[in-house]
This record gives sequence, structure tokens and C-alpha cells, in this order.
Amino acid sequence: MKISGFTFIRNGVTLGYPFIPAIRSLLPLCDEIIVNVPSSTDDTLAAVRAIGDPKIRIIESEWDESLRTRGLAMSHHTNIALRECTGDWCVYIQGDEVLHEDTLAAMRTAMERELNNPAVQGLLVDYTHFYGSYWTYAYSFGWYQREVRVIRRNAGTQSVGDAQGFRTVAGNEKLHVKKSGGKYFHYGHALAPQQARIKRENFLKLSQSDTAVAQEIGNRPQLFYDEDQKVKPFKGTHPAVMREIVGAANWTYTSRSPLIRLPRKYRRNYFWEDIAMIVKNLTGISVGVHKNYRLIK
Repeated sequence: MKISGFTFIRNGVTLGYPFIPAIRSLLPLCDEIIVNVPSSTDDTLAAVRAIGDPKIRIIESEWDESLRTRGLAMSHHTNIALRECTGDWCVYIQGDEVLHEDTLAAMRTAMERELNNPAVQGLLVDYTHFYGSYWTYAYSFGWYQREVRVIRRNAGTQSVGDAQGFRTVAGNEKLHVKKSGGKYFHYGHALAPQQARIKRENFLKLSQSDTAVAQEIGNRPQLFYDEDQKVKPFKGTHPAVMREIVGAANWTYTSRSPLIRLPRKYRRNYFWEDIAMIVKNLTGISVGVHKNYRLIK
């Protein structure tokens, strides 16, 4: 069994993405890692080259501003990297995601188990979404709990939209998947506040006009992050490749109402998220959660 890793990263240094730890986290799992670096204006390409691992194959591509709509640049550049993969399984990771080494063995076992089962088109990983800092994580159904990050090569599969997930080329159908046992830590909302502002502005420009972007960024709180996001303290361990970055962080995040929002901050979408969480805790059933896949039991 051969395993390919793939990703793309553009201006990762400027945006403060932990893209080097992201790539490094796949090295113990993968036989090759394809890194697509679209034309950047910072030292992203040099940083990837500096990893110096023979498993990594870098490809360079052009950045097409005409794809600045609906986030299509994201899936376009993801698919460029995907097409270069040669493994039986292809493991995708984004520049702000890191695979925890404690789950490597489970992921490999799942891929070996399903290798000769073509009904399984992909595998899911579980997520921890950090918000505001490296020591607070989002506790809400507004954040996806699992996503497809392992797909079978040559299964007629492609990244779609803003590269959140994958669909079939023919029919744009959701993939039939199983759980992998893998766990990704998502750090895109844990950056220092000023860095988070830069990152968010760049992301919005992939799908919105300059005027709309300026309006949204201008309406953010002083410290950028929402002041009442539902979070819990993180008491676990970060992936080893992230510990230096986490240890150097000098900012914190405190929600005004981490588990139950105050009436004066009532928002309708928060109310339904809380109701969904109560149903989940009482019955184990998730309601109102969008799933970008079809889970095979």
C-alpha cells in the first residue's frame, strides 16, 4: 500500500499559517507528499524547500485572479496537487491543519483494512477547532466535527468549492466513507489577533468584493475574535510539531459567556446550536449538522 499526502499553500508566511508543521505531521504516514505552491509574494516556497525531506515533491503553479469567486481558487489548487499523487490513498491537509501523531497508527490501519473495498471512497478524520488561542477550542455544532481528508486515488473524486470537502467528478455526489481514527487539529482561528485579521481578509478576498471584505473586517471586535464564542479550555496535548509554536504564543482568549450566552447577546443561530447540543447530549443524535459525506457503518 502506498500513501500520498497532498496540500497547497500560498503566502503561508505572511498569513501566519502553521504550514510547515502541517506538512511535517504527514511525513510519518505518507510515502510521498505533493506540495503545490502557487506564485507567492513571500518566502513560502523557500520555507517548504527548507524542510529538506526526500518524500516531499514541490510543484509550482500560477495564481489565477479570475478564480476569485466562491473560493474556487482553493479547490483548483488542491486538485492540481491531487492529480500528482501516485499512492493508493491520498491524504489531504490544509495549511492550518495538523495531524496528531497519536492517531497515525489508527489511520494506517483503516487504510489497510479498506484498501480492497472499493465501496469505501474515502475516510473521515475528527477535528478539534481552536478558537482565539491555542488553549481554547470551539464547542458548538457550528463547527464541523468530521471531514473527508483521505480519498482513494482514481476514484473519480475531486476537491470542490472552497476545498472544504470532496465530491465525485461525475454527478457531484457525496463520497461514501468510513472513519479513519485520525484526528486533525485546526489552528486557523487560533492565530494572534492581528495575524487572524490578515488571514481572514485574505480568505474573504477569495470569494467577495474588496468593498464587502473591507466592511466585514471593519466590523470585527478590537481583538478580532468574537467576544462570545462558545469555547472550552483545552487540556490535552498538541501535536509534537506544533509545541514550539504553541509555547511561544503570548495571547489568550476569554469568552464573555463560554457555554451559555447571555440574553443580551442572543442570536437566533446560537439558540438553535444550543438546542442541537442538548439533543445530542440526551440522545446521541446530531441534528441540523451539514455532512459533506455519506457514512458507511
